[in-house]
Amino acid sequence: MNVLVIEDDDRIADLVQRALKEDGHTVTLAQNGRVGANMLLSGLFDASLLDIFLPEMDGFAVLREVRAKRCKTPILVLTAVDAVPKIVQAFDLGADDYLVKPFILEILLARVNAIARRIASGDLPMISARGISLDRDRRMAIREGREIPLTRKQFELLETLMRRSGLITTREQLIEAGWGSDADVKENTLEVYIHGLRAKLGDRSDSEPIIRTVHGSGYMFVMV
Repeated sequence: MNVLVIEDDDRIADLVQRALKEDGHTVTLAQNGRVGANMLLSGLFDASLLDIFLPEMDGFAVLREVRAKRCKTPILVLTAVDAVPKIVQAFDLGADDYLVKPFILEILLARVNAIARRIASGDLPMISARGISLDRDRRMAIREGREIPLTRKQFELLETLMRRSGLITTREQLIEAGWGSDADVKENTLEVYIHGLRAKLGDRSDSEPIIRTVHGSGYMFVMV
């Protein structure tokens, strides 16, 4: 899954990120509530871990705002607050699960993977950004009403880029998404696939590109 961790404690954030990545998930970190809420509302994440005590906007306010705006992303509240009324409040505001710090890492991973199984067994919504929607069931992109069939690798590359909209996605991350972490991919193979993807999307990379090349780093799906 693509997991958003909203946590301002550097030590805990690093621990959780490393554990989730080792378990096969893609992880993005937000270190204040306002940024975390905006990222959740982008619709680009499969699940989120949310602290309560955050700068700018606390976890309860984040829950209140994103659920009011119909964000359905599963949210696991991860916090030192263990008072029953606060736990009940989190569930009332739309939390899907709750885990009190200090926590056992294996239990956290089990809770996250339980969310993954629930997602896998249900209907997943389309990912949308920059006027492009991804339809997983039919493996195609839809842009301005035009259906664009994609190959498996093109779809996986575009989905990875869109889930990280506005962020640099490294060559290594894209190769892992399209070919697997152990794949031996030639130097220009990724460039060929990105070129083909741009062509299908009608992306003019010389003028307001959708997929921007970040030289020496990778690529970025441009939000605006």
